[in-house]
Amino acid sequence: METEEELNKQLEDILTKIDKAKRELKVLRGHPAESSKGKLGTSFIAGKERMIEAAEAAKQLDTLKQREQEIRAKLHPGNH
Repeated sequence: METEEELNKQLEDILTKIDKAKRELKVLRGHPAESSKGKLGTSFIAGKERMIEAAEAAKQLDTLKQREQEIRAKLHPGNH
């Protein structure tokens, strides 16, 4: 069984990863940068790729949040 210290360290790591994943997802879902000529700088295919990457990042974020809840449940077993 993991100690409270180990669980707190895991929780800290997960929260850091969640923050990073949220920032990455925000960038992927944001508007693409404009080129110097004022036109959109991405093609249709590039836009689709961004959407796929955003979906993968969202899935990863959900997984991290689930892991966070599991760790919190181990830290505080009576608070479900």
